[in-house]
Amino acid sequence: MLLVEVESIERGCKVLLNMDLVIEIVPLTAGGTTLFFADSAAVNGKTAYRVKDSFSQFQQFAMQTVSSEDVAKKVAKLKGSTPLEIPKL
Repeated sequence: MLLVEVESIERGCKVLLNMDLVIEIVPLTAGGTTLFFADSAAVNGKTAYRVKDSFSQFQQFAMQTVSSEDVAKKVAKLKGSTPLEIPKL
């Protein structure tokens, strides 16, 4: 379990969040970050939690950041590879 101390906007105090349960992290234009947790009872299946902490604080938890250029390079490599043959039944 990876717990992180953040400043909750809703509660107005520091709280500990389990980062293992976070499914999406979004920076806010006015500052701060929104963390989304899976919630089968919520609309769109996730619940938002707003914190005052900077988005860059959460980037350290990314295993590997991927840019649009990285994706374009990977797609170009896939297009150049030999397609798989599907055996006829």
